[in-house]
Amino acid sequence: MTRKLVEEYKKWGLEVNVKKTESMCIGGTPQNITLEDGTQISHCTEYRYLGMKLTHDGTLDAAIKDRNVQGRKAISMMNGILWDQSISKSNKHRIYNTILKSIVTYGSEVWQMKQRSEKMLLATEMDFWQRSAGISRRDRVRNERVREIMGSKHTITDDIKTKQLIWYGHVQRMPDNRLPKQILTWTPRGRRRRGRPRKSWREGIEKEMEERELPENLWLNREEWRLGVGKRRRTL
Repeated sequence: MTRKLVEEYKKWGLEVNVKKTESMCIGGTPQNITLEDGTQISHCTEYRYLGMKLTHDGTLDAAIKDRNVQGRKAISMMNGILWDQSISKSNKHRIYNTILKSIVTYGSEVWQMKQRSEKMLLATEMDFWQRSAGISRRDRVRNERVREIMGSKHTITDDIKTKQLIWYGHVQRMPDNRLPKQILTWTPRGRRRRGRPRKSWREGIEKEMEERELPENLWLNREEWRLGVGKRRRTL
């Protein structure tokens, strides 16, 4: 398949730079690809595509951690601004929405949200609000109180799950011949490996729909689906 791809490129006057090209196998045995002329395309265990880090194990744990690290770096660069109490809370909310949340939640529509990842993201978000409120960890102020001081009504994980529900409804409204719709409804063949299966993205969506009391076919109406997604989550 790689050979045919290279041949098709040549028809259009394009040439594959083998030195800059790598291949990654997900769920299989990694190996180099040898073309007909003897040149090899080396394999890798991770690479970045459209700003998201992808790994050979097929999970997005590394991608979530990478976005969190970038969010931490942004907080450290804005440290002087966040601690400045002459800057209003409303302006710090704008900084949060335009910078931190945009960095951390990039590509989060397809994340598999595990409990460990949620705690990591919430800790980064709280670091931002603590500095903005002029409160250090040594002050031992509870997170709920920090959010109350800064007027933060929603957590970053709530925003991520809302984005995922919006994306889910968008994909469901697509025609059946669209690739995202086919991937969403696709069931892998073969037997599962032994042990507890990983939490899937679809399971997280179904849980959020249950907590927000969203009926299955509500996504058919775009406006009603958006209103339903924006509702407060039901406390179980």
